[in-house]
Amino acid sequence: MANTLYDLLEVSQSASADAIAAGYKRLHAQYAESAAKGDEDATNRMIALREAFTTLSEPSRRQRYDDSLAARDQEVEAEPAGRPFVKLIVIACIVGFFGITYKKYQTAQETARLEAERVVAAAKTAETDARLAEAEARKAAEERIAAERADRQRQRDEAMERANRERDIAYGNQVSRNLERAEADARRAAEREEQAKANAERQKEYEAERALAREKAYLRQVEAEKNRYRY
Repeated sequence: MANTLYDLLEVSQSASADAIAAGYKRLHAQYAESAAKGDEDATNRMIALREAFTTLSEPSRRQRYDDSLAARDQEVEAEPAGRPFVKLIVIACIVGFFGITYKKYQTAQETARLEAERVVAAAKTAETDARLAEAEARKAAEERIAAERADRQRQRDEAMERANRERDIAYGNQVSRNLERAEADARRAAEREEQAKANAERQKEYEAERALAREKAYLRQVEAEKNRYRY
């Protein structure tokens, strides 16, 4: 059992401020996890450690405490035989009564602090969950927008493909009509050429018939002239 605050921090009475701080940090870390889980003994031990560190880390308080230790040692040495034991019992009862009361108060304070820490941790967890939910909602919205965008692009591509097909069909129809028109023009040109040939043939025949008729008329005239001179 610790008799002094130095014993509680597991350092000597001549320990430096750094050694006292190191002892407090080491012991605080040792009991912190158990206290956070609701261990009352660990919580009480942390309260005692904090009180000891608060006293010994402040030079004036430490000096007063050291003076009280020295005075206590002097009183123990000066007490007659038999009386120190009775006095120690009385002091122990008084210290024990106030110590229990103070310990309960400190326990309540530490419990409230730990509860506040749990509330803060729960709030941080809720905030983290809210941020995750917001991020998921934002991701879902982005995915929905991307899907809608992809669907609109698909519709545009399909419309463009239909327009291209319709344009190709229209072009093919136009080409077919052009070919038909060209064929018709070719047929009409061929017919005109045949007609012109036929007309030329008829004209030749007509010219030949006229030439033949003139030749016959001339021959008849010559024959008539011969007959006239004969008589």
